[in-house]
Amino acid sequence: MKHFTLGLAAWLVAAWALTGCATYIPPGAKADLQVFAPPSIQQGFEAKAVATFPVTVAAVRVQAPGYSNYFLESNGGVFGSGRFSVVTAHEVEDQAQFDRLSALPKVAGLVSINRMLLPQRLDSDLQIREGASRLQADMVFLYTFDTAFFDTDVSKPLTVITLGLSPTRRIAATTTVSALLMDTRTGFIYAAFEATAKTETIATSWGSRDTADQERRKTEKHAFGKLIEEVTSGWPRLLARYEKPG
Repeated sequence: MKHFTLGLAAWLVAAWALTGCATYIPPGAKADLQVFAPPSIQQGFEAKAVATFPVTVAAVRVQAPGYSNYFLESNGGVFGSGRFSVVTAHEVEDQAQFDRLSALPKVAGLVSINRMLLPQRLDSDLQIREGASRLQADMVFLYTFDTAFFDTDVSKPLTVITLGLSPTRRIAATTTVSALLMDTRTGFIYAAFEATAKTETIATSWGSRDTADQERRKTEKHAFGKLIEEVTSGWPRLLARYEKPG
């Protein structure tokens, strides 16, 4: 038992030396979707669904102001200041998932909003809808990721994760992705969607920031896939309610 304890201690010291006390910073926060909601009950009822099917849909990912994560720090793809930022890089979304949305009945196509269509200051849905209008998009599919890491023995989220130190410590990653489907012309919200995914792993498997961030992207990718399932399953009901007789 003594030899085992000494061996474990030596392993921990070696791991500490190899990692150089390396740490992984979890990603930034989700966007507050209240920014995109009507500011009052009266304005909410005044907004009308005016899109004519088939529709073109503009997809855009939004996050909290100053959002960052390990992947984007190296590769770029975040734009805007104000009450939210826009992520233009598709780091966890598959083209096949967007193709599923494009293939929905009465969807003419799916387009992406890039920074050339947006002002630097982003404070409300109006800037997003103006960008979508320049692409002749009838609707905006707006989504945001909320990802947190937890030590399974600690109730609060981890803000910094020390890599590769404990052979027994387990870390859970949880992602909730939320979305709004909005009328470009009026800001009317056709539907709200949400999906959650969770993974759990042993901390020692995170030998580097790259492997830690792979876990984050895997969880977000899974959550986004579930969100697309929610949208595709709910689309027939939305179409039945809002498609005007020809």
